[in-house]
Amino acid sequence: MMRPSEYDNLIRTRALEEVPQTPGAIEGFLKDAAESLEVARTVDVKRPKQRFILAYEGFYSLVQAVLEFYSVRTKESGRNLAILRAAADLNLDADEIKLVSVAHGRRNDTTYRSPFPPISRAEAQAMIDILGKTLPVAHTLTGVPAPAAGQA
Repeated sequence: MMRPSEYDNLIRTRALEEVPQTPGAIEGFLKDAAESLEVARTVDVKRPKQRFILAYEGFYSLVQAVLEFYSVRTKESGRNLAILRAAADLNLDADEIKLVSVAHGRRNDTTYRSPFPPISRAEAQAMIDILGKTLPVAHTLTGVPAPAAGQA
């Protein structure tokens, strides 16, 4: 499988490292993402942070699936860089990539620094929408068939 040349550049600059694929990992990451999406959609809209975190972590599972597919992993501080690179592989446009980058910062801020300002319903829904859009793209990219409806 040929990976985009940007991955090789990131390996050369030591932002990513080349690793062998772990059998079953892509399928596991995609399953985690699907389950996160399913649950995020069912959580009461009055709980935007919980919906947001589920959708964000589900999206990050897709990032991990893409990285695994291309046989690379992040190094110590490469999470945001990996998110941005994989977001392009998942066919997000510039505005959506910006939204995901901001979501990464919001997740870190509200998890590790301060709960203020709280995650809004709009932020939660935007992340759920991004996950819903990119999940089928990740299945297509990796060649892993999507489960039948209701079989996540």
